[in-house]
Amino acid sequence: MNASNPSTSSAKACNTGACATPLGIAIPLLLRILLGLIFMLSGYMKLGGPAFNIGAMNIAPLDPLAFSFSIDKFDLGLSESLTLLLAHVVPWMEFLAGLFLLLGLFTRGAALVVSLLMVGFIAGIASLLMRGLTDVNCPCFGSLGLFCGKRPMGVCHLFRNTGFMAAALIILAMGPGGLALDCLFRRRKA
Repeated sequence: MNASNPSTSSAKACNTGACATPLGIAIPLLLRILLGLIFMLSGYMKLGGPAFNIGAMNIAPLDPLAFSFSIDKFDLGLSESLTLLLAHVVPWMEFLAGLFLLLGLFTRGAALVVSLLMVGFIAGIASLLMRGLTDVNCPCFGSLGLFCGKRPMGVCHLFRNTGFMAAALIILAMGPGGLALDCLFRRRKA
């Protein structure tokens, strides 16, 4: 096997080197699972699926049209058709990126998608704050209000999204970690 072969170097990244330490395997795995579940939930909460309960919590998703109204509140000068497109595409991007992170499949690509989504979300929130628009709500996690409650967009949301982006960048840098389909497929190829 030639070291210049990309599939060989990818397979080695799953098996050896600094990331093969217990922490190098566990950290990306833990981040993948957490970020994957969070983004699957975030996407699902915007897709209009059926409501369900987890213990005492009622999970009540909103439909893409309601999400488009939330995007419109950011007053970014987007056309109605672009707003509707985003309201349908972003939830699927979140859900699928979360699923791929959870499975460890196309892990770095999924982490890149999450990072780019976070850049967009952070820019949108920062734009609101710079314009003094402090009464905009985004039901990003529906009735859950994950980490920031149901308060209007603000600094908490910036910190939350920056944390998500940092986790995605760690996964991007370290690779999938343990128990990833990426590693399984690469081992079979090697």
